Amino acid sequence: MPFKAISVDDDPKCLSLSIDLIESSESVEEALGFTSPSEAFEYLKVHYVPVVFLDIRMPGMDGITLAEKILSIHPKTNIIFLTTYSHYLPKAFSLHASGYCIKPLTKEKLDNEISNLRYSIEEENIGFYAHTFGTFSFYYDGNPVVLSSPLDKEVLAYLLDANGIPRDLDRIARDLEKDKDDIGKAIKSLESTFIDLGEDGILFKTKKGYFLDVSMISSDVQEALKDVDRARKLFKGEYLSPYKWAHKRREELISIL
Repeated sequence: MPFKAISVDDDPKCLSLSIDLIESSESVEEALGFTSPSEAFEYLKVHYVPVVFLDIRMPGMDGITLAEKILSIHPKTNIIFLTTYSHYLPKAFSLHASGYCIKPLTKEKLDNEISNLRYSIEEENIGFYAHTFGTFSFYYDGNPVVLSSPLDKEVLAYLLDANGIPRDLDRIARDLEKDKDDIGKAIKSLESTFIDLGEDGILFKTKKGYFLDVSMISSDVQEALKDVDRARKLFKGEYLSPYKWAHKRREELISIL
């Protein structure tokens, strides 16, 4: 299955050579290059790319930090480090990187990395993913879900935080300090959003209230509980910021991580 890839290197010449080589692979349908790590991350926040090649020593934001940021929103991205320094190897693999290549990248090295990707391209980021460490963002098949209003976003975050426990309109309105009618409108809007995505079996209403089928949603919290060492690198004490009602879970995460 042909896939999209990007390469990030602050040296324009090295970046150009890497992009030319990556694009020459029959496995790659498109390759994009960035000399700015921050610009690359901004792109990846709104586009899912299954394979990312990263230089490590870069000004402003090094490749290790960029990898941590990428994995916080797309945890099964195949990160392949390209560097002239071998001493970063332990740090790179503590992030569960897919590969580590000593520059210069060659066709042989590239083919070897593509043949041994850590995560299967066909299985990447299928379905819903919630990024809750820091500010809240929500993805479907690797792409951001467009919500109609900030209140839609907050109600979705609130129901996700409830972890499958039903919440009635009165409780939601009280916790969010919002008007009950506005909460009702936000929930209807969310229902329409899920229907438009072809996923109407995720938000439910019962006599006790509304809840999400959280078994259908992967998240950074789930990943953290599976891998505490990695979570400590990603979790900086912020959870669903700046929602005040999330303080209880935030304190629990701080005590665990």
